[in-house]
Amino acid sequence: MEKWASRHDALHYHGNVTQRRTTSIRGFLHPACGPILRVRLHAPGGQKTNGLAVLDTGASLSAVDRDVARQLDLPTHGAAQWSAVADTESTHPIAPLRRAALALADDPRLWELDLLEIPRLRHAVEGFAVVALLGWNFLDQCVLTCDGPQKTFMLTLPKMVGAAHRRR
Repeated sequence: MEKWASRHDALHYHGNVTQRRTTSIRGFLHPACGPILRVRLHAPGGQKTNGLAVLDTGASLSAVDRDVARQLDLPTHGAAQWSAVADTESTHPIAPLRRAALALADDPRLWELDLLEIPRLRHAVEGFAVVALLGWNFLDQCVLTCDGPQKTFMLTLPKMVGAAHRRR
């Protein structure tokens, strides 16, 4: 049986070493939101959905759209307080932490993450089906290079070092 890595091991793999390679994903910079890339969210029960994720270097935690989290029946294991830069209220809402696995672009690996459930994230980027936002709990071990004049980016993922990660 394949296992998902724990939250703390989301970017580390255990088991037999099968190959060592670096995967880089290229994409375009949205003029208002920055880097966006194709993702597939996987729920533990086997449900999946496709969409886009915004790479948000200003976010501590990754997030999932509330409607998507509920549609996929993503498990929750706690809650977190959150705020956005544009918040004008002094109170910070509490939101459930959901757990899901994400497939990024054409990378064969699934990355298990804790995702903060955020309302209306899906509608945050007009004209795009944004289902998730990737924050520092994912990006902290990646290399993100942006080319402003070309309006492109490259996200280099950690090397694949073991066989115990889950595949699509």
